[in-house]
Amino acid sequence: MMFSSPENPTLRLPPGVKDFFFAEARQRRDLEQRLKDTLAAAGFDEIITPTLEYSDVFLLAGKTGNGRNSLDEKVYRFLDRDGNLLALRADFTAQIARIAASRFAGLPAPIRLFYSGKVFRAEPHHVGRSREKWQIGFEILGADGLAADAEAVISILAGLAALEIKHVRLAIGHIGYFNGIMAQAGITGETLHNLKYLVERKDAAGLAQAAQEFSLPAAVRTALTRLPNLHGGETILVEARALAQNDISQQAVARLEALLPLIQKHPHAGNVFFDLSEVEGWGYYTGIMLRAFAAGVGEEVGAGGRYDELISRFGANLPAVGFSFDLDLLVAAIQKKA
Repeated sequence: MMFSSPENPTLRLPPGVKDFFFAEARQRRDLEQRLKDTLAAAGFDEIITPTLEYSDVFLLAGKTGNGRNSLDEKVYRFLDRDGNLLALRADFTAQIARIAASRFAGLPAPIRLFYSGKVFRAEPHHVGRSREKWQIGFEILGADGLAADAEAVISILAGLAALEIKHVRLAIGHIGYFNGIMAQAGITGETLHNLKYLVERKDAAGLAQAAQEFSLPAAVRTALTRLPNLHGGETILVEARALAQNDISQQAVARLEALLPLIQKHPHAGNVFFDLSEVEGWGYYTGIMLRAFAAGVGEEVGAGGRYDELISRFGANLPAVGFSFDLDLLVAAIQKKA
């Protein structure tokens, strides 16, 4: 069924948002329910968060992500009638950190929860990104071990399998590998964020130029310029270990090596690969980085990772790992498959 676009400007939608009619709406509700049922069956409990927050929640969550594509620059803010600075929900994880610090004290860990709803982000007009994203996600709070990382990976694979999306890949990285190289080179601040941007976009030429400009030691230059190509199977971890000559990066590789046996017996473990160039996020990730991809879709259909220090910004020391699926991109993946 085709719907015509209104000619009257007052009836049009702002850029980056959409209406969904009839079959489109039913499909999204169906996928949402399948993911929610899968997570509930795995022992996750649902949480419903408000659409509005005080602006400080997202400012606090994104305080280390002050480079390109930071959370803070994506937030829609406005004053209410009492003069309070409020914000539309831009990130579920930031809200859950606030809730965990204020409401979950004393609960037995780990706490497994899931959520569903929309986030609102002020994306630039020219990039064509959605400003309203429908997410279904989960968090595992209070567990810092490998078992929780493995549970997160298996939960993602189970969710994708429940949607019957066959041509999917799950990339697993670790932010510690990149951080170790940066610490070894003594790089911080804006320079670090610029290099992270180049690594994430696999810009080997840009990294080589930057390495030359900063006169980096040969070992650091080699590790940095090789980062965009460090993706693939278990052998990538062998190469990564040989390249990184610092303890932080070595520990990151060791964590990924130890994770592999915990997930490789899963029936969909063949969809997993390692990618140490997965380094960009909202600034609060401290461990594994997780991104799901589907054939025919140009963006990741889901993303997440470990964030052991975020909740402490709100006053409680609670390690955590989580992941969110992008419902509209999952729909696009299913339509491409069809």
